[in-house]
Amino acid sequence: MKTGTKLFVIFLISGIVVTLSLSWIIEFYKYQKRLVPLDKVERLFDNAVRTIKETYPSEDREEIARKVLGEYYKYKSNRKKILPIDVFKVIQPALSVVNDQNFRLYPPTEPVYSVLPFTVTVVDGRVIVSSSAVKDIIAGDEVLEINGRKISELIDLLLPYTSGENYSVREQQLSSLIQLIPELVDKKKDRIGIFYRQKEYNIKVMSDGAEKTVVVKTMTAMSYTRESVQFPALPTRRPFEFYKEGNIGVFKFGTFSLSGTIYNTYREFLTNTLVYNKDMKVVLVDLRGVASRDFTIFKELFEHFVDERTSVERWISIVNTAYNISVLNKYGVDFEKTTNELLRIKFFHTFEPREPVIKADVWILFDRYTSNAALDFIYTFKKLRKDRTIGEPTLMKINHTTEVDYKFDDSAKTSFMFPTAVISEDTQRDVVLEPDYEIELSTEERINYVKGIEDVMLNKALEIIKERTIKR
Repeated sequence: MKTGTKLFVIFLISGIVVTLSLSWIIEFYKYQKRLVPLDKVERLFDNAVRTIKETYPSEDREEIARKVLGEYYKYKSNRKKILPIDVFKVIQPALSVVNDQNFRLYPPTEPVYSVLPFTVTVVDGRVIVSSSAVKDIIAGDEVLEINGRKISELIDLLLPYTSGENYSVREQQLSSLIQLIPELVDKKKDRIGIFYRQKEYNIKVMSDGAEKTVVVKTMTAMSYTRESVQFPALPTRRPFEFYKEGNIGVFKFGTFSLSGTIYNTYREFLTNTLVYNKDMKVVLVDLRGVASRDFTIFKELFEHFVDERTSVERWISIVNTAYNISVLNKYGVDFEKTTNELLRIKFFHTFEPREPVIKADVWILFDRYTSNAALDFIYTFKKLRKDRTIGEPTLMKINHTTEVDYKFDDSAKTSFMFPTAVISEDTQRDVVLEPDYEIELSTEERINYVKGIEDVMLNKALEIIKERTIKR
């Protein structure tokens, strides 16, 4: 080989080696930046325990804190630094023992995470594909097995990473966790690579009545967002919408908070809808699945249907601490000093007539997943309007969380949610919200609703309203 050729080959090989080495160094640096030092993990957990002791609205908060501490040591990591997903894996199972859906860590989200190429919705233990980024698995398919493991087995593995009063509450949090199985369940060790390595998964699904097994590859969380838009997804609930069913005006609400431009859009939507539908005699407010944290959303809606100032007496419990000053002030308590006493405060939900005022017969539809501020509103509504609620008993008790707060931890890339006040009515502790007219649904009917095939509950609700309207 000529000297010039040798030099060229050496130069080429050297260039490749240097390029790969530099790329690996860059990836190593990026990996190190993602790691969370153990002292920050401990600080995040200590903040959660302190929140229980100082602000959690329960007489048993000291005992709850002890349970959480005891559970934490089962999962505590001995490594000096861990990834954000591992922070979630060691802290969330400890918080899970609180059995409160409003006390938990959210799974962290990083663009580099390996995820399954589809998202799901869980209904009564059955896993339905809600969106997909591959052609062989389509929205509406039912996932039966993942890499030979039955869905029931995987759900059992993931339940410690959820929070809630019962299984039906917890399964609503499984959707994001199932897509994160490559990170949460199957990741054996950390790798630093220049190129992203896809992992193959065997997925058994029920599609169009037939079982089939397809092989898919993982993708990054960032690429999933881009790729999934190419394929149809199941219908999603909008924050708010309106339509007419005969002479019945139907308002549908999803989950949203009063922040940013969405609130202005909501007010504009509400005002315009009412102005152009002043002749409505019957209104159905559909609050199924709503878990909004702000009562004002529903208060402002209902104020268009009252023609005089109306107040409803309520009771709420809040810990008297400086950490809760804003919440205490909201409910009329002038904070003087921290006593750590659990206060039971009487207050009034007051509704003022709001233009345009519509004289219509208002009904409310809710399901078992309705919670937080929406459930609070329905309970208040039932005190004002008798015989006007339809749906199914809620999973959440009447004396539930009414105020929640969030803290974002930048190092762990996760949000910590916790309650700061609870409704404290004179009812038995385990009483749930019961509708005046109960509608029972089968699992298949629930799944058909998720798929957008048929809305049995709404259809039955409209039948009840029409029948009652005729009788009056």
